[in-house]
Amino acid sequence: MSSFHKLTDDELVSLYTEGCDEAFDVILSRYDAVVHTYIRFSVSDADLAEDIFQDTFIKVIHTLRRGQYIPTGKFKAWLLRLAHNLVMDHYRRVRGEGARLQSFDNDDAAPVEKVADSNLTAEEQLIELATIEELEQYLSVLPEVQQEVVRMRYWEDMSFREIADATGVSINTALGRMRYALINLRKMMGMSA
Repeated sequence: MSSFHKLTDDELVSLYTEGCDEAFDVILSRYDAVVHTYIRFSVSDADLAEDIFQDTFIKVIHTLRRGQYIPTGKFKAWLLRLAHNLVMDHYRRVRGEGARLQSFDNDDAAPVEKVADSNLTAEEQLIELATIEELEQYLSVLPEVQQEVVRMRYWEDMSFREIADATGVSINTALGRMRYALINLRKMMGMSA
């Protein structure tokens, strides 16, 4: 299987559609963390995030087996778009209950892991965590589309092209959403825009 790791996504997809299950294992190992993290940042419930994660890869399997995926060299963006659509489907189903994209819970380890990986002192790490929590409070006030682009850009480290592909908008729209999100955050934080 180690030789499979050198293959492109589209080559792995081709092998999988020809019956090589090992190729799918490589795809899964290549993208499970980024898809899971994206979903986890989009929903506050860990069990729900796990369900959506599994549904995403089940949908990938069905789409690939039916030959409905068209290789374009943008498999990651397509995969994140599937995950995004399933998250949005969930929120559409529960919209009547006032649901919206939520920030991660206080017990979520993602910001802690990011700070723990740094070379900061313990005191600096506590300050950094407080700053992250404060930023999350500000983010929760933004419109959902602005929250999403900020999280994808800064937490997922995605390019604007990847954000545009994953959310199904133009790159200019993704850039505009980021611009307005930053303007709104600066206003809320009392900074000059």
